[in-house]
Amino acid sequence: MLKRQLGTLFLVTCLILTTVPAALGGQDTKTLTVAGDGSGDFNCDGKADHEQINLALKTAADNPGTTVHLKGPFTYVIGDSLLIGSNTILEGESGVTIKLAKGLKIWGGPKSRIANEKAMLMIKGNSASNVIIRELTVDGSQSDYYPKIRLGTSCYNMATLIGCKGLTIQEVTFKNGCNDAILLNKCSNILIDGITVNKCGHDGVYAYDVKGITVKNCKFINRTNSSCRFYTVTDGVFANNDCTTSGGGYAGLELEGAVKNIEVYGNNFHDLAGPAIAHVHTKETNVKIYDNKM
Repeated sequence: MLKRQLGTLFLVTCLILTTVPAALGGQDTKTLTVAGDGSGDFNCDGKADHEQINLALKTAADNPGTTVHLKGPFTYVIGDSLLIGSNTILEGESGVTIKLAKGLKIWGGPKSRIANEKAMLMIKGNSASNVIIRELTVDGSQSDYYPKIRLGTSCYNMATLIGCKGLTIQEVTFKNGCNDAILLNKCSNILIDGITVNKCGHDGVYAYDVKGITVKNCKFINRTNSSCRFYTVTDGVFANNDCTTSGGGYAGLELEGAVKNIEVYGNNFHDLAGPAIAHVHTKETNVKIYDNKM
């Protein structure tokens, strides 16, 4: 009887192990590695890399708490949105760049609604919560492949994040973009810390209808529009950022619409093409601005 029980246990154990997806690395489901050198759980070749990265992100969304780690140095070329799900960390390391592919049909455009926008990094409406994006570079390829695109016309957004509850973006560089670096809509509990935005095509951070957002310790080099825009924002902090220009753009911080419980302090606004802080058709409640260099 004992031998029969042990044999049954062995058979069941084997069946369980053989049904675990190979990409999950057996029982370890916490980190999925994406690589360009053949060493990852998901392997890319610098062409249509969104396909493999999205497979990793889908697996992570199905296994809450998983990290998708992009191995460097490598440039991951994407021709479609990277779709990020709940309870997921998307991270890179030194030398990791996500770059928009050339020759794509127009994403978005002047008549597109936010809900219908397409972006390199994407959270569709209310599809994700508790997300972390960190330690990588996002290259929008504007000067390389799309120099004729009119900047700021909602084409080829770098990140469009809609309806996300709980989002952290840390140590990410956004550069060379055709439109916003980060567009947030109907989101809450947002932390943007230590990012660099270098010459995007619209706002560096565009928070529209957002509750609870902190933007701190960031470097913004404007080209078009403002470093950061709080449009109908409640409970917002803009602190210890450096805002300047490459020769164009507008304000360091743009306040627009109904803004409530806003603190702006410790920022260095210098050499801007517009005002340090712009107030555009605002209805302001408890807005505190202090200890900034202008």
